[in-house]
Amino acid sequence: MWVIVPTLILIQLAVIFFTLRQSKLYEASAEVLLSRQSLAATLTNTQDPIASQDAQRVAQTQADLARVPRVAERVIKATGIPITPGQLLAASSVSPKREADLLVFTVSDDDPDVAPRLASAYARAFTNYRRELDTVAYRGARRGLEARLATLADEGRRGTALYADLVEREQELRTLEALQIGNTYVVRPAGAAVQVRPTPRRNAILGLALGLVVGIGLGFLREALDTRVRSAEEVSERLGLPLLARVPEPPRRLRSGAGLVMLAEPTGAQAEAFRVLRTNVEFAKLDRDVRTIMVTSALEGEGKSTTVANLAVAYARSGTRAALVDLDVRRPSIDRFFRLGRLPGLTDVALGHVELEDAIARVSVADGEPAGRERAAGNGSASVEGTLHVLACGPLPPDAGEFVASQAVTEILQDLRERYELVLVDAPPLLHVGDAMTLAAKVDGLFLVSNLRQARRQVLSEARRILETLPAAKLGVVVAAAQLERGTAYAYADYYIRSHAREASREPVA
Repeated sequence: MWVIVPTLILIQLAVIFFTLRQSKLYEASAEVLLSRQSLAATLTNTQDPIASQDAQRVAQTQADLARVPRVAERVIKATGIPITPGQLLAASSVSPKREADLLVFTVSDDDPDVAPRLASAYARAFTNYRRELDTVAYRGARRGLEARLATLADEGRRGTALYADLVEREQELRTLEALQIGNTYVVRPAGAAVQVRPTPRRNAILGLALGLVVGIGLGFLREALDTRVRSAEEVSERLGLPLLARVPEPPRRLRSGAGLVMLAEPTGAQAEAFRVLRTNVEFAKLDRDVRTIMVTSALEGEGKSTTVANLAVAYARSGTRAALVDLDVRRPSIDRFFRLGRLPGLTDVALGHVELEDAIARVSVADGEPAGRERAAGNGSASVEGTLHVLACGPLPPDAGEFVASQAVTEILQDLRERYELVLVDAPPLLHVGDAMTLAAKVDGLFLVSNLRQARRQVLSEARRILETLPAAKLGVVVAAAQLERGTAYAYADYYIRSHAREASREPVA
């Protein structure tokens, strides 16, 4: 509708502008009868060749004959209107009337009085011109006989049989010429001129029809060229995965400062989306032995790292002994969310520089406490409620693909699986490099994050093709930037706001 309606309005405005700028034009018509009966042929009992011809062809021939400049010159001479033959022919038309032996002479002019004068004069000029054409042969023959008779008379041969015969023939020609009164008659002179331009009502109807056709055509063209995905349901359908949650974009201040909603506003409306995601992940892995979950996306910048970090905090706040591992060894970002600084990470452990226990950072995510690293609790077997265990990436390896496929990474993930109830792995995007496909063989399950700002049909189709080849369990899809989806993005947010409003309105108990 955002394409059709503006197109319709613009075309209608253009039609109105065009209509207002048009000069007035008037049109008048006269009719001429084409008679198919020849009086001369009837009286002389001869065959008229025109009577056997096709009526439509005869009418079209007469219409073409009326368009010769000589007829136009006669019209101008008869009316005295200052116009050239070319202008008259350009402003007029002669056409056979359908299913009738009539020619319609139509003339257009910007003066309502001139148009009917020209149309009537045009019809009369044609009938006179046609009558002259019909008698020109008889006049030529008669003049030839008159010249011959004059010659015989000068020679003194008036009494001869030849002279008498020529006189008789000359009389017959005079009779035939008189009988050839023409086969065209003006049967309806032009009446009052009718305004044919501008026509606001007709133009408005045509503009409406044109606007609808063009608008709908542009709408279909835009739909065909626009490959964006508009809803979370369409993302889920194209990926063939269940929808785990819709999560909104974090506020601008958190995006610019690499902050997390679950840490900055753990009781806010947006944080509730990640609690919904945590619950749905639990349902998705129900009756499955899924303890290591890889989080990836089709392309970079879709919010997978922010999503997995917030989800990890939501698990830690619920009392689950959870670990967050940054295995996006090409563009790691988990350390920025938790302000870990230059601490040893997964690559240090893989190289044997530090022990796994020493590389894991304990981040407090309890209410009222700022996020920060804690000391290790003994041998790491103890669990502190509200504490998230984070294993950052560490120094970037020179060959990320080979590193992710190494046995050392497999052993680290296996060790983490045995230590924690849940291990969340931040993995690279699916379609850029093969790291995520390699990691899919080392984890129990995975889910995809898709951003509505970037989701395209072809991208989702390619991501689905790759997902179908991965061995890990596909838990579902999380749709980020859900505020772009009208009507459903903030369903839980509205509920949360109303709940807090009701709580605030209650009177304290004495």
